Amino acid sequence: MNIVVAGLGKVGLEVVEQLSSEGHSVTVIDTDAKKVDSALGLHDIGGVVGSATDFRVLLEANISEADLLIAFTGNDEINLMACLLSKKLGAKSTIARARNPEYREGIYIVRDDLGLSMCINPEMETAREIARILRFPLAKNVEPFAKGKVEMIQYVLKDSDPLCGRTVNSVFSRLKNPVLVCAVLREDRVIIPYGDFIFSDGDELFLVSSPDRLSAFFREVGIRTTTVRDIIIIGGGRTSYYLAEQLRKERLNITIIEINKGVAEEISDLLPNVNVINGDGTDQQILAEEGLRDKDALCCMTGIDEENIIASMYANSVCEDIKTITKVSRSELTYLGRSLGLDSIVTPKKIAANLILQYVRAKQNSEGSNVLTLYKLADGKAEALELMVTEESSLVGITLKDLSISNDVILAGINRKGKIIIPRGSDALEAGDTVIVVTTRMGLDNLEDITE
Repeated sequence: MNIVVAGLGKVGLEVVEQLSSEGHSVTVIDTDAKKVDSALGLHDIGGVVGSATDFRVLLEANISEADLLIAFTGNDEINLMACLLSKKLGAKSTIARARNPEYREGIYIVRDDLGLSMCINPEMETAREIARILRFPLAKNVEPFAKGKVEMIQYVLKDSDPLCGRTVNSVFSRLKNPVLVCAVLREDRVIIPYGDFIFSDGDELFLVSSPDRLSAFFREVGIRTTTVRDIIIIGGGRTSYYLAEQLRKERLNITIIEINKGVAEEISDLLPNVNVINGDGTDQQILAEEGLRDKDALCCMTGIDEENIIASMYANSVCEDIKTITKVSRSELTYLGRSLGLDSIVTPKKIAANLILQYVRAKQNSEGSNVLTLYKLADGKAEALELMVTEESSLVGITLKDLSISNDVILAGINRKGKIIIPRGSDALEAGDTVIVVTTRMGLDNLEDITE
């Protein structure tokens, strides 16, 4: 696809890297010549220096031939205007970043007039991901499929867990609550596990089933689950606001610690049922005064990655059972955080990039399948996709045991009219199903490609 990306901030650069690695023809636009030159040096792409609201710049970027414009500058108004101009100049589709909460509802009223195919708020999407993790604190990460009817959780095995030393068959073959382990991350290598695979301490398991079955699974195998009721959020930015807004509907006890007095007062006005403290959330004394040792979870959400990492490490050192979630924007610090044993790490730019890749895969898809959901797993070493099964698909009606499914692919779940099926050899796909596929093969976008 011919794709124009306007804005080379953190999210824009992440999107460019992902799209160029998948073979798309990418042209970037930014007012900063150094950013454009840097992007051109890293990737085989085109670039134009200027504003995405200048029709001459858009024409130089060959916008009339673009299949998609992605507007991710730091200014919502510029993004929306760029989409409007690009659509008028011939771009087939547009995607905009809009971060201002005031635009949340209004954009959808004028969506068609702006030519918007998708509007992304990275902070809100990050808050949604954190909220899912907090609902299942045992998990390192939680990804939803089938509109939330299916979830994939990432769970790190401990030496004391009953699963360690056992095979896949011995654990999963006789479960009352059907769950599928679709991938294992072991020492930076992703493994599609078969029946004789033996679980070890430190393995990161990707488990798929409905949310209630996943909870029941852990109880069934003897792993203690916990519930989050009392939460501290460090930092009062947009992500924290969206997160607190979601969590307070569930009647959780929320404390936000924000160092800027004006921001703290604003959040207090917007969220009257949330306890807002003006102070430094990385200060050990303030955390002690707010009862850190008695809290169930700590979300480190400041704009400084290093502060978030240090605060999470401190909480883990003084509170044995606390759930920590750390927002990290820089990729190199994401790897550092994992090596330091941080619990759950969220990266807004990767969350936004996944949404865009999902859209691009769906647009370029061949007839017979459709990408509904896409997640990058294990730092991009694997992918989980939800694909639509249409009447034209050649796989309809054939039992799974009779399909020559590639060794780098596993069918993790089937959603059939709201009923969740953990696939067995005797099952067959039907038109209208959506199928969750996990693969170590990058760029899969066609259901037919799961076979050899």
